[in-house]
Amino acid sequence: MKAIYKIIFSSILLILICGSCGKEQKVCSTPESVTYTNDVANLVETNCFMCHAPDVYKEKASRNKIYDYKSLKKMGESGQLIGSITHAKGFIAMPYRKNKKIDSCAIEVFKKWVETGMKE
Repeated sequence: MKAIYKIIFSSILLILICGSCGKEQKVCSTPESVTYTNDVANLVETNCFMCHAPDVYKEKASRNKIYDYKSLKKMGESGQLIGSITHAKGFIAMPYRKNKKIDSCAIEVFKKWVETGMKE
């Protein structure tokens, strides 16, 4: 009976240890100094403009304007930017109704931008 428990325990341990075998971990290269102009504006355009561009946000994005520095900074200060893109509880997940987050490296850039004072 002890032999069976050893085999089961060993099998479970092996599964836990090798559960991520063969899966590559994504490595992000986040810039040392993140600014809106150099790093964030392009990410907003790429990931958010389908609904938040200047010409469509009133119809598609509940009037949430994030296509310029001042507006996005306000969202960053309130916590809504990071809460939404990370799909944190209590925030409307963005992109809306996609059941998918934006790229994890892009999220890291947004986080660093907010954490370091949201420089223009």
